Amino acid sequence: MVEWSGYFNEGVSYYNATIGGIKKGRKLGNAVYYNLVGLALESFLTAASAKGGELPEHSTVSSMLRGLKKKHEVPESFTDEARFFNRFMNMCSLEIMEIKEPSDEDIDRLAKFVGDVKEWTESILGETCSVD
Repeated sequence: MVEWSGYFNEGVSYYNATIGGIKKGRKLGNAVYYNLVGLALESFLTAASAKGGELPEHSTVSSMLRGLKKKHEVPESFTDEARFFNRFMNMCSLEIMEIKEPSDEDIDRLAKFVGDVKEWTESILGETCSVD
């Protein structure tokens, strides 16, 4: 059995760093908060997969959600929010692409999404954690 608690605890740490940084005036810049959101999402979704005894086949948020839908009821809004998250992703490419940095409003939306994923993951795991 794959141990899920380490992934969950990592997700909580990334989530807390994101929310704490936003509350303290976004001193690290939105690119950093975007990456913290991504790490939190991946950690929470990996924990949910690991609880079922598996690890995700792919590390993208969309792929992880598709895998989890095979065993769990995943909120439909997560698909749209994962697509929104992907808009800012810097994918490997042979061509140089200019990726738009997320705005404050974008980061707020992504922080809400990761909070929703955290709550959903807690329901899967039977765990809860509050942000101080």
